[in-house]
Amino acid sequence: MRKNLTILVAVICGFSLMACEYDDTALWGEVDEIKGRVTDLEAAVERHNNDIVALQTIVNALQKNTYVTDVNTTTDGYTIVFSDGTTATISNGKDGKDGTNAPIISVAKDIDGNYYWTIDGEWLLIDGERVRANGEDGEDGKDGENGEDGKDAIAPQIRINDSTKEWEISTDGGSTWHSTGVVAEGKDGAAGATGESDTNGDSIFKSVDTSNEEYVVITLADGTELTLARYDITAPLFVIEGTSDGVQLEYGMSIEFAVTSNNIADYTIISPEGWTVSYAFDTLTVTAPAKELCHYDKSGTIAIIVVSEQGKSAIVKLDVVAGEWRDSYTLRTLTFEDTDAKFAGYTLYGGAEINTWSDLIDDMQYGGSLTYTDYISDTYYWYDEGNTELFHAFVTPYWQGGHVISNYVIEDYSTLPEGYNGWYELQMANPIGGHNQSSNFAVHNGYSDFFNSQIYNSSLQTLEFADGVERVIDHMWVTNTCYLLNSLTYGDGFNAPATADTWIKIIAYGFNSQDEEVGSVELLLCQNGECITEWKKWDLSPLGKVAKIAFNFSASEDQSGSYGMNCPAYFAYDDVAVRFAERVFE
Repeated sequence: MRKNLTILVAVICGFSLMACEYDDTALWGEVDEIKGRVTDLEAAVERHNNDIVALQTIVNALQKNTYVTDVNTTTDGYTIVFSDGTTATISNGKDGKDGTNAPIISVAKDIDGNYYWTIDGEWLLIDGERVRANGEDGEDGKDGENGEDGKDAIAPQIRINDSTKEWEISTDGGSTWHSTGVVAEGKDGAAGATGESDTNGDSIFKSVDTSNEEYVVITLADGTELTLARYDITAPLFVIEGTSDGVQLEYGMSIEFAVTSNNIADYTIISPEGWTVSYAFDTLTVTAPAKELCHYDKSGTIAIIVVSEQGKSAIVKLDVVAGEWRDSYTLRTLTFEDTDAKFAGYTLYGGAEINTWSDLIDDMQYGGSLTYTDYISDTYYWYDEGNTELFHAFVTPYWQGGHVISNYVIEDYSTLPEGYNGWYELQMANPIGGHNQSSNFAVHNGYSDFFNSQIYNSSLQTLEFADGVERVIDHMWVTNTCYLLNSLTYGDGFNAPATADTWIKIIAYGFNSQDEEVGSVELLLCQNGECITEWKKWDLSPLGKVAKIAFNFSASEDQSGSYGMNCPAYFAYDDVAVRFAERVFE
């Protein structure tokens, strides 16, 4: 949206330069109007997302039978304070005056007793499943039937797509977005125009009724009414401290919670099968079932019914789940695709601006400005910041080794294209493109043996974690380059074609943060004269946790001589998967 505004201002300025006498007041007035529309849209997005979070807090309070202890008026709405210490700040509805056409986000209670998100009057579905609204983000939902886990409670997010101007929704924290098909525009068709709209208002809340001393009624934009009980001195107060996220408890273990209570004459505790719950001296003790029990509920809801001296009652609920913690991990993958680039932009030598992975692809495979600049010590580097944290850099020109980003593809590696002097000029190409039919990949060049380590001072090319953390590199996908394939198939001035005795392998050495070698793994690029021409998965996990890995080549005698290995030391790789450790409760 801001880019479009900048372009419009530039056009207006151009017209004003061509006609010095021209009165541009009207045009600048239009610019100011557009600025106002952009600001209104941005404010509407922020307001809706804040309201969604507040609505989740409210349905959590309903589910747990939490009292309203106070309702404070703000400049833009209300802040509702609950007896468990949580708050929900909501904005005033304005009867559809903002003209943003925002989708109507709401909730509805189903027969299982849980609340689920709705959008424009229909269930919000992800992969065909409804999305739970009550329960904290990331907390396992409880179906309440047979002790089975339900769906996680998720607070959706909404935004306006800069290109399509359509409202989009995300239920995974903003990683993926789905269009609602609704354009963010007013009745007159202008995006973000003010004036009357035939859709909903600028808040998912329509009204807050505080006129009754015993309860507060919140009405949502779609007409849904949520009734929250107020706390008064005649009602029982029973607040379990520190349980807003529910309870995850290991099998057979106990936990104690402090309870803030007042005016409790009697109470009854109902717990899932196999769970033991007791209350005494303002302490609630919960014990999970032993794993070896024949019958127990892995998860469920503890319900505590409390009664005051005046005969008023309340139900306090606590979701519980039993299980075990185990070490696990998630995989993050370095794809080299522009859509997956998370790193901050930077500038290479010579002023090359690097904002995407494709910006690192040289305009020539041999002698290009990025990888062969002046044959002097200017660093070519890349860093998968915010994703795998893998980093690579090389200082010498690429013919002496390095990892470059490429998208060069030559399907027929038998014939040198016209205009090239040798296959060394096509060293960054492979015959099939990126893994999984993607565009970009990386190409490794470099090895070290008894000859080139002394003559050329060659060192092994590495992948390392720039943040210094040791991690397991799970795997990468590898294939041959056209340069090596042509050399092994047809021979060149340095080596003869491959025979039945020919083998070529790459070796990955793992190093810890003290730069000590911890292991190695190998992968054959060519065996018995047959070379791989498809992507092959290389398992690097046997190296364990490493701070970096270094790559080297080894070849059969027919591919070596008095000056070391004769064949090109190149291979292509893609989709490098790294394990990020996490603790999982299950």
